[in-house]
Amino acid sequence: MTQKEKMITRGQLFCFMIQAQIGVGILSLPFKLNEAAKGGGALSVLIAGIITQIVIILLWVLLKNFPGLNLFTICLKLGGPIIGRILIIAYISYFVLLGSNIMFSAVEVLQRWILQSTPRWAILTLFSIMTLYLAREKLTVLARFYTLATVLFVPLILFVSYGLTQAHFEFMLPLLENGFWNVVKGAQESTKSMYGFEMMMIVYPLSEGTNKQKLMTISLASGFVTLLYVFVVSTCLMVFNSEQIKIMPEPVIYLVKSLNFYIVDRADILFLPIWAITLVCSIVSYCYAASIGLSVLFSRKSHKHFAPFVKIITFMIALAPVTPADVHLFDTAANYATYVFIAGLSMVLLMISLFMKRKPGGLA
Repeated sequence: MTQKEKMITRGQLFCFMIQAQIGVGILSLPFKLNEAAKGGGALSVLIAGIITQIVIILLWVLLKNFPGLNLFTICLKLGGPIIGRILIIAYISYFVLLGSNIMFSAVEVLQRWILQSTPRWAILTLFSIMTLYLAREKLTVLARFYTLATVLFVPLILFVSYGLTQAHFEFMLPLLENGFWNVVKGAQESTKSMYGFEMMMIVYPLSEGTNKQKLMTISLASGFVTLLYVFVVSTCLMVFNSEQIKIMPEPVIYLVKSLNFYIVDRADILFLPIWAITLVCSIVSYCYAASIGLSVLFSRKSHKHFAPFVKIITFMIALAPVTPADVHLFDTAANYATYVFIAGLSMVLLMISLFMKRKPGGLA
């Protein structure tokens, strides 16, 4: 197989980034933003989208300085064989943690709404089998599947759009009811729901196009996710008033369930399986990234033999939380890990690369 055949197209990169970013957070985001920003929730999402775009540009600068290298090979380039491998292990742990957190959150939602009597281990096993089947494949296979799965956004958007027939715009007013500072605090919550853009550090060197074209594609994907989140949040805030959303942990599902399609009694039973496909893509992305990291760590050409090991670890981690305190600790650890590895460590790598580039022959 030639190098060109291993590359994914710009359209596939666009779909890959969308699927990696959209996850469980979209279902509960209106609930969380109502607590902080109330009617200004949509503004919080827009601010989060701008912050995400800034981080994407910074990560792009790092990747542009190392043509043909992904995150793990950049760690070796900057840190050497010892520190570089320590950084790789740290990033592998991060991807495993995020993949486990998404899988656990997905199972919790499914158990609350349609699989109340099904044990958690059984649902986790099904998710693990599905994601393992994909995570061991090449990036081109993942990209084709993600592109096909992107079509499923059409019915998801239509389901939510139907809620506009019951919308009351005055429910969102005034937009700054809780003050601008609370809108900014809501942006922090929105940013957590947009994690996944860091996958660009894995797939960037295996995508077609110039550096500027790749940046434009990734930015457009993030922009699409931001606008989708704005649409979903705004719709929920216009259909339900603030007091109603306070008692709805997943307002998006309540919205779909409340709709009357005459033929379909419970639209949420159709909505959740379609949404679950997007979740599978998000979980696969993190498992694929962790497997790639292990292949670089052990100097292997293929990652497929490491994927089962990654899936066993994610399964065990997702099965561990039992009490509400465990769940809270799990979520907190995932959130802080994202700050450390995206806003912290990645920026440190960028600073080091810029410093080395200024030195004569630094990155040669």
